[in-house]
Amino acid sequence: MNIHITKDFPLSKEYMDLKLDAGLPEMEEAVAKTALTHSLLCVLIRDENDRLIGMGRVIGDGAFYFQLADIIVSIPYRDHGIEEMLVSELLKHLGKIAPSGTEVTVITDVPGIKLYQNAGFKLLYPERYGMARSL
Repeated sequence: MNIHITKDFPLSKEYMDLKLDAGLPEMEEAVAKTALTHSLLCVLIRDENDRLIGMGRVIGDGAFYFQLADIIVSIPYRDHGIEEMLVSELLKHLGKIAPSGTEVTVITDVPGIKLYQNAGFKLLYPERYGMARSL
């Protein structure tokens, strides 16, 4: 598999298409543009034809709190270590720009826990609790 990794932002259409290729719900282009515009960092993985096959974003305040978001890989490219590459690259770039003592968090489904634990993340419970709410 011939791939290349860049620290760059995708076009909103590429982002939308990748989400669909990964089996995620469709989103409006205005929402995609807003999400990308408010991202602090983005890592892309493209195939030999320059097609976006994986990406990850970092969101946060740019000072003390950073969150990995949208670790997305097209279904045919899953289980080839691309998710691990994305997380590793995002953490590498964050290590260069984030002040010492900053916190990096992630919200994941149960199958994703191992991916993040392998990258050094620890479950918060029982010391702390994460919470979420839909609007």
